[in-house]
Amino acid sequence: MNHPGSFLVFLSVLSFAFGSPASAATPAQYFEQNCSSCHTVGGGPSVGPDLKNVTQRASPQWLIEFIRNPESKIAVKDPYAAKLAAEAQGMVMPGFPDVTPQFGEALLAYIAEQSGKSSVSPEPAVVGDAVRGRDLFLGRRRLTNGAAACIACHQASGLPVAGGRLGPNLSDAHQKLGGDRGLVSWLRNPPTKLMATIFREAPLNPDEAADLTAFLRTSTENAQQLNEVPLRRVQALGFGGSLLAFVIAGVVWRGRLTGVRRQVLRKRGGQ
Repeated sequence: MNHPGSFLVFLSVLSFAFGSPASAATPAQYFEQNCSSCHTVGGGPSVGPDLKNVTQRASPQWLIEFIRNPESKIAVKDPYAAKLAAEAQGMVMPGFPDVTPQFGEALLAYIAEQSGKSSVSPEPAVVGDAVRGRDLFLGRRRLTNGAAACIACHQASGLPVAGGRLGPNLSDAHQKLGGDRGLVSWLRNPPTKLMATIFREAPLNPDEAADLTAFLRTSTENAQQLNEVPLRRVQALGFGGSLLAFVIAGVVWRGRLTGVRRQVLRKRGGQ
């Protein structure tokens, strides 16, 4: 139940009690509101691992403790928690302290029930328009349900203006959140406390999530290209500098060698 990438460090700080309190939701509702944006049950890995048969991989007590406070398991070097953290490149999902032991058992029972059902068909590929997504991000195109534009809190590569700094830079969000499916799921049902508060009453519709995903996919590609540019420049400058140094050295040493030859010839002539 992990999130890959350093992008989620900021989210981990904000996310200590997501969505509705456990006491005010059924296990199915709680899973949909707080877990489905990062996990499937039988649909394959998303932002986090597939939870199908997760109760067969660890005890209910261990899983509930991990759900409530994942970092505590990592801190004591628990082997399974360390394995999960390693698979997630060292990042750990935020904790859900509102999940009581009793509700945790009900939530795990729901996951086990879903695990016993037929396999979930793979979701269709996300088809969005990056240009529309860019306009949505910038606020040039209003979101249908009235939520604020992404640029109010976030930055991303390929934009003509700088964005806000309340949230993390989203230039590599597509990669960090597991590609199209993970990012669309995250956008449709954001699990962090701050984003959930904003978007619960004004959620993105499927087309808007797809368009933003398409834009952020190109933003990730732009960020990767920008990271490669300085290295190429350094390599080019290094090669050019070395070549210039060889040319200068050749001219200088050529003159010196000629002078040495002349002196040797004069000495021989004098003898």
